Amino acid sequence: MKFKLLSRFMLYGILLIVGAIAGAVTQKSFGVGNILRSIGFPYPTSGASVPANILPTVEIPQMYQGQMRLFILAGQSNMVGWAPVPEGEKSDPRVYVFSNDYRWRIASEPIEKAFNQVDKVSEDRIAGFGPSLAFALSSLEHRPEIVIGLIPCAKNASAIIEWQKNLSDQSLYGSCLKRARAVSPMGQISGILFFQGEADALDPIQYPSPEPYAKEWASLFSAFVTDFRGDLDLPNLPVIYAQIGSNSAPEAFINWDIVQEQQDSVSLPMTAMIITDDLPLMDGVHFTTDSYRIIGKRFADTFWNLVDLKPIQ
Repeated sequence: MKFKLLSRFMLYGILLIVGAIAGAVTQKSFGVGNILRSIGFPYPTSGASVPANILPTVEIPQMYQGQMRLFILAGQSNMVGWAPVPEGEKSDPRVYVFSNDYRWRIASEPIEKAFNQVDKVSEDRIAGFGPSLAFALSSLEHRPEIVIGLIPCAKNASAIIEWQKNLSDQSLYGSCLKRARAVSPMGQISGILFFQGEADALDPIQYPSPEPYAKEWASLFSAFVTDFRGDLDLPNLPVIYAQIGSNSAPEAFINWDIVQEQQDSVSLPMTAMIITDDLPLMDGVHFTTDSYRIIGKRFADTFWNLVDLKPIQ
């Protein structure tokens, strides 16, 4: 009996060791850990994490109240931000963020701080440096007289189907709409930045949830834009979206080219696309800190080339 138990434990031990070795090899070769993280599994990561220090809330100065340019940040992990936050990262007192606890703060990385999160549907426990603050700082170079408010709504691993119209605040669409309406007294909702599509490029057999819609991405994105503009009563609201870049795990992202083609085919007024496939990655699908800075600048350059915003009356 003791011999049988010992043999069984030895067998389990061998299987665990073999599994660990196989996992390490697979992770090194194919970035499986990054794929799992990108689709929402709590796989451990180095670098990107929610910081312990949370900036204090602020009262928006009276001279800025009603005068802010408000930008909605939607999409998945590359909009949330995934890279390590450099020490001493600068901000600007003209850039605010409506944090996930529905309080205003001076914007700082990471923008998506899951602190006292109100809308659990968009909670991101893993967040890092992303493109949104870089967008705001680059926008101030274009228009130094403005004050910017960032409205984070993005959700790691979300698919395009999850951004379809649903007025419940338990949905990504509904909670983002609620935030947009909540902040609107502070100024003018001036644009949407959208970065999503990686989840829809995944193999639907390996990763069936959330259901990917690679071949329908363009029509579903167009429906999101049209519906959101309608619900905000802003039919010409500018939308800048990023085309997904590159990846190092083609075995998982079998529909990558299809999603890129879909994104390139979108044709909507007051909408423009930026490219990202020329920028270095940090892992399987996420960008380096410097790449996110460039993406943010591309968002800003494209936005300000698309619009000519008049002063808020």
